[in-house]
Amino acid sequence: MKSKARVVVIGGGVVGCSVLYHLARMGWRDVVLIERQELTSGSSWHAAGGLYTVTRPNAVAAAQRYTFNIYAELEKESGQSCGFHLTGGLNLCRTREEMLSNLAMQSAVRRLGIECEFISLAEAKDKAPILEPGPLYAALWEDEGGHVDPASATQAFAAAARRLGAVIYRHDPVIETNPLTRGCWQVVTEGGSIACEALVNAAGLWGREVAALAGITLPLMPVEHQYLVTEPVPEIEAMTHELPQINDSEINVYARQEGKGLLFGAYETPCRHWAEEGTPPDFGHELLPDDLSHLEWNFAKSAEVMPCLATAGVKRVISGPMIFSPDLGPLMGPHPALTNYYCANGVMTGFNQGAGIGKLLAEWIIEGEPSFDIFCWDVARFGDWASRDYVKATTAYFYEHRSERAYPGQEYEAGRPLRTPPIHDRLRAAGAVFGASYGLEHPLWFAPKGMKAKDSPSFARPNWFAPVMEECRRVREAAGLYEFTGMARFILEGEGAEGWLNHVLANRVPARAGRMALTPMLSASGRLAGDFTVSRLSEQRFLLLGSDPMQLAYTRRFRADPPPAGVSLRNVSGDFTGLHLAGPAARDVLCRLAEADLSRAAFPFLGARRMSVAGVADVIVLRVSYTGELGYELYCAPAGQPVLFDALMHEGASVGLGLVGTRSLMMLRLEKSFPAWGLELTPDYTPFEAGLDRFVAFAKPDFVGREAALAARQSPPREVFCTFTVDAEGADAWGDEAIWRGGEVVGYVTSGGYGAHTQRSIALGYVRAGAAAPGPGFSIEILGEKRAAELQARPLYDPAGERMRA
Repeated sequence: MKSKARVVVIGGGVVGCSVLYHLARMGWRDVVLIERQELTSGSSWHAAGGLYTVTRPNAVAAAQRYTFNIYAELEKESGQSCGFHLTGGLNLCRTREEMLSNLAMQSAVRRLGIECEFISLAEAKDKAPILEPGPLYAALWEDEGGHVDPASATQAFAAAARRLGAVIYRHDPVIETNPLTRGCWQVVTEGGSIACEALVNAAGLWGREVAALAGITLPLMPVEHQYLVTEPVPEIEAMTHELPQINDSEINVYARQEGKGLLFGAYETPCRHWAEEGTPPDFGHELLPDDLSHLEWNFAKSAEVMPCLATAGVKRVISGPMIFSPDLGPLMGPHPALTNYYCANGVMTGFNQGAGIGKLLAEWIIEGEPSFDIFCWDVARFGDWASRDYVKATTAYFYEHRSERAYPGQEYEAGRPLRTPPIHDRLRAAGAVFGASYGLEHPLWFAPKGMKAKDSPSFARPNWFAPVMEECRRVREAAGLYEFTGMARFILEGEGAEGWLNHVLANRVPARAGRMALTPMLSASGRLAGDFTVSRLSEQRFLLLGSDPMQLAYTRRFRADPPPAGVSLRNVSGDFTGLHLAGPAARDVLCRLAEADLSRAAFPFLGARRMSVAGVADVIVLRVSYTGELGYELYCAPAGQPVLFDALMHEGASVGLGLVGTRSLMMLRLEKSFPAWGLELTPDYTPFEAGLDRFVAFAKPDFVGREAALAARQSPPREVFCTFTVDAEGADAWGDEAIWRGGEVVGYVTSGGYGAHTQRSIALGYVRAGAAAPGPGFSIEILGEKRAAELQARPLYDPAGERMRA
């Protein structure tokens, strides 16, 4: 065994082999893969190998499309067949709701140039003669569907990597991973040890065990999955072309041709977990006992549209384990608790996503960041709150509902609640309907008396639309009170804190105590890496506020460029709770309770003060509001939140103060054209494209990303952030809808909804720079219909910002 390498990849499944290949392809040839048994041991060898590209979100579709497109090239590079079959794919729709879901996907993938179209049921039967169209409502055809042979594809990645100089060791289990100095690692196997600059955990079913060697826990749980292959089917034998990939989401099944028979798989109910305590060390190419009775419902329903299933003999049954994260998405990227330790775990559809994961992870290792935003797969999206019970509950739910359509704004109750704010019971008693962010419950909206406090998801305006509009009006006309605990919070203090902040953030930090600043954080490439509100609480003490789900992603970035000696940085997100008071009557309410001068002169917009409120000492009060109204954010220790809440509700009763939820906040900010992190603000964009250039202080001599941002400033932007009003007629844009100008797609919607004050349907999004002229002439594709839209030159509500500065 070599004594050292730049990167060691642990795990010889399709994902590990893809990571190895992409590292070598990008020029890092001194890379090694270590496999405990044979390549493909674990889940890779028994996978079905299906391929499709029409999916959401766009980042996943992009990764899957890259994977789909690489196989033909990989065969040439490796000299090894991948068993690649280009067949196209059919999404079957049994109901109008399923058709609407597919219409939304069709619009979303236009951004990537992915071709799909609705075809007649007669055409669907021509493409797939095994179909009985009678029970179907519609069918969506995608050109980029097919399948590969799992073993062959894995070996092709391995062979191509070897041709580029990579080394693979088989039959050599890893028994230790030890951190060395300067962020390096030592990997100890039964056959020796090897030092490396970076370590990749791509151990598949053994991802948990390999993680434990490094002292970390990954939220993963294996489940059993079955598919069967039939004896030859006469309809398939008579075909002159190959059967397309078939997905029947409402029955949670997939099918494709295998030989002259049919491969049929289902995500059955109930989900059966496997090896909960840990994957057996001697497991490899074994299968699990099959149980076709577990597929009985899926099989019977599928026979309604594929009658051949009722008569075809079963040739073989494949029952094997797969390992998943809580939301069934991969866990990839640098682990936030370790240096140069990368994850590529929990990949459900390795042959559909493996090449994309390999490319993105190789970029992360070599270039410091992936080429596009992939936070939906980032290992940092789960914190310590993702307990074993939570992982078990969520993997079961999402497995059983693997193909179920997702509605705009849909929340899932599996595994909840995990964490609740101190006033949770008060909020529930007031009719709160809760969502969860980073494991924390928060009110989405409040059901009025006589209305059931529960979401009824819809592609049109859902049951919560009217109550949320009333909440928006309350904030615009009187005052609303938000539970506001869900924020990422960091305290930075010490001599040198200001200098470090000015280095890691793009804008200037506040020059004096009692003031706030809004600032993006950039990556070395000049793209957005974060978005913060920085409050200077004293000469050497700062509070940083950011997006709640980004806590560990921010921690990871701060660890990579740490504060100097004598400066401490602490994640205090769990040490504080929050409330947010907003509306024209907000100052009047707070003045009755605060022991401080809250006049406009004494406490101006973007002010930051510590004060006593309602007898609660040391409350951090920030004069800012994402609603665009006069507002205050109040942060205090958890014990103080119920006291503040009760006092504010009591004092506010006379001026019409009411409880409001985060859905109203997200609607109100649309009227102000305020972007949101993860929607409009992502690493896909520079601050100039996102409209944040005024928050970049180029006069500073040194900050991360400065040179790249200067270069971007000199170049025309690719896309620009825009606000549209839409003639929506009862079904608003929610996100991912294509934006058209004439007969051409020129952009896409990032988020949308309805403005209660302006009485307009609103969509935010990005448009190709050359097409972003204010005025009419645009349309937004909502559920298959192009709705007239107008690009607005200014925010629709209070464009000068007078109300929030009042």
